[in-house]
Amino acid sequence: MTVPATPKFTESVIDADPRDGYYLQAVDIDGDGRPDLVASGLSRGEVVWYQNPSWTKRTIVSLTGRKPVALDTADLTGDGLPDLVLSHDYGNCMFNCGPQDGKISWLQNPGAGKWNTPWTRRHVADLVATHRLRLGHFTTDRRLQLAAFPVVGPHGGAAGVHSPVHVMLYDLPDDVLNAEAWQGRAVDTAHFTVVHGVVAARFPGTPRPDRESFLLAGGEGISWLGPGPGAAPDSPWQHATLGTGVPPQRSPELGRYFQGTGNLAVGRIGGRPCAVIVTLEPFHGNTVAAYVRPNGTPSPFAKPWRRKELKVFAHPSGQYDAVGHHVVVADFDNDGDDEFLIGMRGPAPAQGVWYYKLDAQGNTLVEQQVSTESTARIAVADFNGDGRLDFAITAYDTVGYYRTKAPKVRLYTNAFAWPGPVTPPPGGDG
Repeated sequence: MTVPATPKFTESVIDADPRDGYYLQAVDIDGDGRPDLVASGLSRGEVVWYQNPSWTKRTIVSLTGRKPVALDTADLTGDGLPDLVLSHDYGNCMFNCGPQDGKISWLQNPGAGKWNTPWTRRHVADLVATHRLRLGHFTTDRRLQLAAFPVVGPHGGAAGVHSPVHVMLYDLPDDVLNAEAWQGRAVDTAHFTVVHGVVAARFPGTPRPDRESFLLAGGEGISWLGPGPGAAPDSPWQHATLGTGVPPQRSPELGRYFQGTGNLAVGRIGGRPCAVIVTLEPFHGNTVAAYVRPNGTPSPFAKPWRRKELKVFAHPSGQYDAVGHHVVVADFDNDGDDEFLIGMRGPAPAQGVWYYKLDAQGNTLVEQQVSTESTARIAVADFNGDGRLDFAITAYDTVGYYRTKAPKVRLYTNAFAWPGPVTPPPGGDG
């Protein structure tokens, strides 16, 4: 058996004073073939991008007091450059938002020669506490669609925290530049609570493997959600439970009980797609678990997966939980199998990024901490073009939740894998 490579990444600082920290995503904003970074935070309300390779910081939009939460990117105008969709106006927090809180906008890329120009913002929809967004082709190839996932139910407030969210699907308008709003419909209003992680991909063995569907991390555990076998765009959607996560646990920090799963990523191991799912459990939880795909079924989502607990982080002393906030997957060592990164918010010792290499049975081959810095989100790409996947992080620095002492945006370049063709992570992660 080949001995797995020991992970090694070289750290550098992209932004020593971002003044905020929550969301981070890799995307080639300027179309030069090099992945840039888009970042946002809930405190100052700025959405910015860092231009590779100089990492010059440019403002996309300032939403002071309007709390941008999640984003996704695609070319919405047909000019060959990525635009952004963004959820914002979230309310005070997930425990204190009302029916009037929750907006979705899209931001138009100004194009070459206008990189210092603020992006034009246009309305998409109102949706309470929208927490995750995914652009793709979910029921049709004719046009792009936007899937929106709130973290709480439509009434908001304390009652909404554990009531079913309304998962919405919006169609890109024919005239996106002049549309007052995007037409949308609910695809599920009854089955999911506290949705905090979303993976979108074309999964094998689903009723429509030619369409993107979702793996969700929420109060119910790990769930698959996607269109049924009908060809019509308005055909009913189906769902399945792959694992229930952990039973209710009290958060000392928030004084509330959470159960299920908080984030997830699904990897290819041993030549088998969708072989292992790695999770953080529950919402803002301290448990890392692996779920192994069952054998003998045509669909990976036909039966529950076998759960194997990998690590339980001890809660730091004082008022804080050990908060796991993000999971990503990619083939970092270029051996054909995927590895997982776990992002922990902090404070230490439950702070930083952990690297996991697993076998097809969910057994740990390598576990190593590769960053000691507070991590809210991880973005993966080959940032320097050397044929090896790197990662970037933004610290968790959000007023009302958790403040990092010295938040930074950092880059970790791969210094251990053999160069080769690289495959970006699957579309969308928690």
